[in-house]
Amino acid sequence: MAEIKGIVTNAQGERAQVKIDKTKSTIKNLPKYLDCWNPVNAKPGNNVGIEYQELEKRKAQAIIYGLPVIGVIAGAAFGNGIAIFFRLEKLPCIVVGGIIWFLLAFNYIHIFKRDAVRGGRQPVITEIEVPKMVIDTDNNQVSD
Repeated sequence: MAEIKGIVTNAQGERAQVKIDKTKSTIKNLPKYLDCWNPVNAKPGNNVGIEYQELEKRKAQAIIYGLPVIGVIAGAAFGNGIAIFFRLEKLPCIVVGGIIWFLLAFNYIHIFKRDAVRGGRQPVITEIEVPKMVIDTDNNQVSD
């Protein structure tokens, strides 16, 4: 069962902004809005449940230091593939591809550090609450 309840106001990629319903949440002293990870792909208007999840320090360091290296290698491979496909010189394409992918990885790491490493805990949307429907077969009425 989720500790925090709220409504998604904005979802963009793997992030979502949630307006917290303090009356339904079990944790006190919550802000009005939370910026959360959104692995369940909640859409604006969805009622959601949020939990704070711990992040292991070793895993966080592996992501922080490993992702830029993987980005450079992937960018170099991408640049090599582009050079072969378009029959261009390999070295400039490999260097440019490596730089671009490194910057993309660095941007992701910046966001990851801001959210996960500061406190070691991050808010994560864990469930989308579906309204319960009651069907009255005697009167053929449907209510929420």
